[in-house]
Amino acid sequence: MRAGFTSFVIIVLILISTSPSARGSGYNPETGQSATVLLVVPNSYTATPGTATFLGPLANAPRTYQLLINSNQLTGLVGFNLNGLTWRIPVSATGNWPSAEVIYTNYDIYLSGSVAPSERSLTFANNIVGTQTQVRSGELRIAENTYPSGGNPNDFGDEITFTTPWLYNGGNLLIEIRHTGFTGTSRSVDAIGTAISGYGTDFSACWTGNYTGTSGAQGNFGVVRLTADSTLVGISESNEIPSSFKLSQNYPNPFNPSTKISFDIASAEIVTLRIYDVMGREVATLVNENLNPGRYNAVWNASGISSNIYFYKLSAGEFIETKQMMLVK
Repeated sequence: MRAGFTSFVIIVLILISTSPSARGSGYNPETGQSATVLLVVPNSYTATPGTATFLGPLANAPRTYQLLINSNQLTGLVGFNLNGLTWRIPVSATGNWPSAEVIYTNYDIYLSGSVAPSERSLTFANNIVGTQTQVRSGELRIAENTYPSGGNPNDFGDEITFTTPWLYNGGNLLIEIRHTGFTGTSRSVDAIGTAISGYGTDFSACWTGNYTGTSGAQGNFGVVRLTADSTLVGISESNEIPSSFKLSQNYPNPFNPSTKISFDIASAEIVTLRIYDVMGREVATLVNENLNPGRYNAVWNASGISSNIYFYKLSAGEFIETKQMMLVK
């Protein structure tokens, strides 16, 4: 049994050593800081107003609202932790919103993989692929004048921050909003109508007027801005330049859901740090950048990933090393 497992691990390591490169995390080696990305979906409406409005995310009555997003809208976020989102109000708005603070008793956000927008079901559970993770729950307070007007398009409002970051590893994305409404005046958000090019292929949406709804109707797609950060923490405080390359054992190990991977870079190199499953398939790219000499920490948040043995591989010039870790949920 032991010999069989050893042979299996060797096969996995061979598969890992020959896997192709993937897009990088966006780490800035000049500043030693993690990159923050603000991505508007649909991408083509980043600087263009939407074609419609939708009374859902900022409604004063309860809502369940699903946004189905094709992976072609999210290519810049692979390997990043999603940690917040926000909306903007339509150009037709005559003033900032809200005129006074509003309080949602419950404003819950869930993330998961998604069926293709073209395959959207009006039964909400049918749109979920993989494990659905609740990344935000509980009360949400929106301060007076949070959402500005007078622009073309308007600026986005303050970020609604996730309590739990969610690692995006590629594929279609499902955002599910469930809220209980508030006492005050509703505000529609900027949106894309259902007859507009891209709806049903690049994005889609469905909703119902119920906090705990299980099915509903087709809806306009609210223009949403996602906030994401790379998983690389940066250079450690020590000013010492390592004399050799090194990949350390992750800590904690076993872990749930996050673990830290430390590594030393002895000379400026293009560095990659990737995660693989036991079949040798790439699960995540944490680093893919030209790094200066230093000691680095990367954090892998495995929310939405199944319990199992995983391998992480560091490549820097001619240096290549792989180690094993275990995710236990």
